[in-house]
Amino acid sequence: MARRKRKSSGVEYQDIELNIMPFIDVFSILNIFLLVSASFLSIGVIKVQVPFFTNAPVPPEKAKRSLSINVDIEKTKIELKTSYSQPPINEKIKKFDNNEAGLKDLHTELVSIRNQNPDTDLVTVFSEDDVTYEEITKLLDAIKIRLPSDPAFANKADEDDSEVEKMKLEGMLYPKVVMGSVIL
Repeated sequence: MARRKRKSSGVEYQDIELNIMPFIDVFSILNIFLLVSASFLSIGVIKVQVPFFTNAPVPPEKAKRSLSINVDIEKTKIELKTSYSQPPINEKIKKFDNNEAGLKDLHTELVSIRNQNPDTDLVTVFSEDDVTYEEITKLLDAIKIRLPSDPAFANKADEDDSEVEKMKLEGMLYPKVVMGSVIL
């Protein structure tokens, strides 16, 4: 380090060199740790189907009577609404508490609905803004996962589905869950 002294009007100045090499070393090591640790982070993903709307007329082969299952979750209660697409509508509404016992009762009711309507494999879930992520995942588990004590269902599998997909569907109560409140 060369130091020069300047004199001008009685004030003495010195040239100072700032050594930034230690800072560069520390930041390069921190970057390595950041990149290595980021690859170990796992992010959970829940697959949902977003419904689409169209004004096109329904083809006659798809215009058959089908069951619509809607689940509305709020902070303290869960509401299950079932209705048919064509008359007689037969709308039924059942309410459950938003706790472990209520989720078990909801699961039991969904099992009985699936026994009566084996072709129905879609549930639409609506949630309020104050419902936590944990409550929604518990609800999705109650809807999707078939317990060992549940009866076996005849899942509607298309011919073009692979064997792996058919095996995945066997462990599901309702394999298709649509989050309906995303659109609102």
